[in-house]
Amino acid sequence: MSIDVRAVRDQTRGVLNVAHLNNAGSSLVPRPVAETVAAHLRREEEIGGYEAAEEAADRLHTVYSSLARLIGARPDEIALAESGSRAWAVAMHSFPFVRGSRLLIGRSEYTGNVMALRQLAQRNGLQIVVLNDDPYGQVDVEHLQRELERGNVAMVALTHVPMADGLVNPAAEVGRRCRAAGVLFVLDACQSVGQMPLDVESLGCDVLAGTGRKFLRGPRGTAFLYVRASALGRFEPLALDGLSAYSSGAEGLEVRGDARRFESWEACIAGRLGLGRAVDYALDLGLDTVQERVGWLAEQLRTELAAVPAVTVHDHGITRCGIVTFSVKGSEAGNIRARLAEHRINVSVAPRPSGEVQSLLSGSPHVAETVVRASVHYYNTEDEVLRLVGLLPR
Repeated sequence: MSIDVRAVRDQTRGVLNVAHLNNAGSSLVPRPVAETVAAHLRREEEIGGYEAAEEAADRLHTVYSSLARLIGARPDEIALAESGSRAWAVAMHSFPFVRGSRLLIGRSEYTGNVMALRQLAQRNGLQIVVLNDDPYGQVDVEHLQRELERGNVAMVALTHVPMADGLVNPAAEVGRRCRAAGVLFVLDACQSVGQMPLDVESLGCDVLAGTGRKFLRGPRGTAFLYVRASALGRFEPLALDGLSAYSSGAEGLEVRGDARRFESWEACIAGRLGLGRAVDYALDLGLDTVQERVGWLAEQLRTELAAVPAVTVHDHGITRCGIVTFSVKGSEAGNIRARLAEHRINVSVAPRPSGEVQSLLSGSPHVAETVVRASVHYYNTEDEVLRLVGLLPR
């Protein structure tokens, strides 16, 4: 099975305006997703917000089922959130860390996660251990094993696909080793969900956070959190409300028994319905097929870039994805981005992760080298790839 590129482009209004190669930032929303959001907002306009939500209750319920199917989970293990970073942080701040325990993280961990972990470490007297990279730039699973054997590990946190390396970390192997050691494994899948198949059983993760706006092609302000049912009882959100907990007698509260304990009463229903439609759209295409198309386009881009003498491609890993990072000798990454934007080609600028995590943890100043990040999706074309490369300084 292959993707009908013409058909998906016909359902993507934005391709008429730009060559959008910033899907790791926020993808172009397909027409069915935009129409789902707009239709619910129209109903809120016509009959009122609460009334429109009540009318859409059954469809909202299926959002949890769709997300569960996307990652091989159960609907009661899914919570909805307004951003992947927020979903990830809510889970982390809900875990009862034992003072003096250790957190193991990768060298290419997402910057926002590192800041949250640093706050947790300061509040709870934790030690953060940064795992080495292996020769391919991935997290070193042998170093992980040694640290697990040392003991006193509360949690392993890993970013599945770093924002600027092009690689896919060996999360399933990390999960296998964490499970054997009885250690909680938290996976940030914000850059992997939507561009490759994910299965929480195969990955072995206890917690997974994903976002809607990137490769899932959902609306901004949408995300989800997965927490394994067997681990759920270990998490208690710091802030409870009328959705996440119930009154239990005169002096007590009972936290609800599913993952929605991490949600709040108020939410953007239109956005959540749009997220569900985006998930269904991806499932209809097939994530194996999506990964094949995205991987092929990314390798085409890397090959074309490597043929330009002034260009250096910075991607690592055994398995690589739709994120391609590069620099041009004598040109600032920001200037390259602006030059491409003048020709209606969207890319972004990202810091190279080398040294950044350690500097964030130590509080020492660190000026990261920036690179151009071009991130392809299945609706992009080889012609768009060639246009980008053709505009680079030689």
